[in-house]
Amino acid sequence: MEEQTTKSTRKKHTRNEKWRLPIRVLILTILIAFVGLFGVLLLSYNTEIITRNYEDIIINDYENLEYMESISRNFYQHQALIFQYMSSIDNETKRTGIEDQCELLKFDIIAEESLLSSNVIGTPYESYYHNIYSGMNGYFSNVEYIYEFSKAGDLATAEYYMDNMLASSILEVNKSVDQLNEMMTIDVNKAQRDMSARMLFSRNSAVILIVLLTIFTAAGLTWCIQASMDIANKDALTQVLNLEKLQNDMVRLYRKGKLSDYVCLCTNIKDFTLINQRMSSRIGDIVLRNYSSTMLQNLKKEERVARVGGDKFMLLVLKTHIDEYLQFLDKAAVTVDTEDGARVLQLDVRCGLCSIGKDDTVGAVIDAAHMALSQTKQPGSPDYVWYEQDMLKQIYDRKELLAQYKSGIKQREFLVYYQPKVNIFTNTLSGAEALVRWRQDSGLIPPFKFIPMLEEEGRIIELDFYVFDQMCQDLRAWLDAGITPVKISSNFSKLHLHSPEFAEHILEIVKKYEIDSKYLEIEITESSGYDDFQALMNFAKVMQQQGISVSMDDFGTGYSSLSLLKDLNVDVVKLDKTFIDGIGIGDLTNEAFVRNIIHMIRDLNRHVVCEGVETQKQVDFLIEQNIHTVQGYLYDKPLPHDMFEDRLKSPVYAAR
Repeated sequence: MEEQTTKSTRKKHTRNEKWRLPIRVLILTILIAFVGLFGVLLLSYNTEIITRNYEDIIINDYENLEYMESISRNFYQHQALIFQYMSSIDNETKRTGIEDQCELLKFDIIAEESLLSSNVIGTPYESYYHNIYSGMNGYFSNVEYIYEFSKAGDLATAEYYMDNMLASSILEVNKSVDQLNEMMTIDVNKAQRDMSARMLFSRNSAVILIVLLTIFTAAGLTWCIQASMDIANKDALTQVLNLEKLQNDMVRLYRKGKLSDYVCLCTNIKDFTLINQRMSSRIGDIVLRNYSSTMLQNLKKEERVARVGGDKFMLLVLKTHIDEYLQFLDKAAVTVDTEDGARVLQLDVRCGLCSIGKDDTVGAVIDAAHMALSQTKQPGSPDYVWYEQDMLKQIYDRKELLAQYKSGIKQREFLVYYQPKVNIFTNTLSGAEALVRWRQDSGLIPPFKFIPMLEEEGRIIELDFYVFDQMCQDLRAWLDAGITPVKISSNFSKLHLHSPEFAEHILEIVKKYEIDSKYLEIEITESSGYDDFQALMNFAKVMQQQGISVSMDDFGTGYSSLSLLKDLNVDVVKLDKTFIDGIGIGDLTNEAFVRNIIHMIRDLNRHVVCEGVETQKQVDFLIEQNIHTVQGYLYDKPLPHDMFEDRLKSPVYAAR
């Protein structure tokens, strides 16, 4: 369940990384759009107010001022005509013409007054308009009196109305006009100032908006560029560089002639799978992040670290700093928070190093560091290995051997040998282990030259099934020939556990040759349980349900063997040769340890097989521990098919 949760978390993290840049772009777009929309709305609102002020105040007030100026001017013209009218009392024709002119002026004045009223009724100017309207009506009433009295011959009364009443009406109108004119002028000036202020505000707002949009756009683009560069150049889990970015930086240093100032390191954490297996993959991810951070903190500014994949990292460290940095790597530790509190993990690392020369290319340097790291995994090699020129020959030999392997499988150059397992109480053949040998025209190639290579390249899977198929074919032939075989074990790499069809493929071969399961045993190395314990448990369960034995090979070579053995239900435990070598040579501590290990395995109801038995003293010791089955050169080396067939026919060994 925890593993499923971790995988789900990793998938979620991957999806988050995939969508991180698009989400940032979306947020940036929304932010810029919001700022732009807000600015446009603000400017539109301000422009609307300016337009309304212009239309409702300036245009209307200017019209009103023009109306009042025209009314005032027409009043003066009208009054002047009345004076002409009174001075032409004896000239009937002239007076009639003047009356006509006055009537036209009156019509104009009334029309302008009507237009003025439509603009000011319902506004603060309305009271002044009423004064104008009242004075205008009084004026035209007095004009009518003047006409009436002058036509009746009462010139004195007509002149009185003209000099006093008419002038008073005009004065009242002009006074109201002046007041309204003054008030409108003030309002117009205020509206002009307000409009100027708002226009200035609009201009400044537009400038500020442009500046803000520019800043937001620049910041947002920088933000997105940084995010895209992080995605393109950094490892998603640890946030250190990825290999492609490191290679690009190395190319730039090479072009500047500075690459030779550095040492290239390729490093990984020893037994990192144990952390994933025993503490969970989530804790493993935390370890990688903290370890990456620690490595980064101990690097100089011009040095670099990149994650290649899994727990493998590649670094570029200055030659002047390399000794100090190796001391740090040798003592590297990380702190992780677990359910039991903070825990400090001391990390052991393997490291391949390449001192870069002036003529070394980037690709050659990286390959050299990888080659040096691969040497640390060879038996007996130190954890820190410097690249040497002869390693390149080994790589070429390796590639050539891989090419030969392809044709070797097709041409069936691989032979199955059988190393007997002996019951040391009866000195009889009790079983065997199927082993592979590679026969070429030049002779046999020992397994240690090609098995590790095929394991690293993932090609061992094909060879394992090749051996198992040949073993089942041999068993079928012996059974058909009436030769009673023994139980034979076949080795399978831990890489098979990654395939869900592993068990199914084995059972298909067993069914193909119709082999009784009592003759079959599957050997899985102890380290397989560290890589995928659940898959190993499931596989063992399927095999045992079909009556096929499962054995744990190389027991004792790992760090958590006892815990693994307790949790994993296997039929047979093969005690590694390294324990047997210490028996019979006076190493009492080792003998006590082996004795206790055997008792512990027996208490768990597992059958014990000891491999690598080469001396009679070792046999005597194992007989004392009630061990029945051994395997080793004291009895037989791995035998080719025909010799092993003879051993099946004569299963008893000579007494020793």
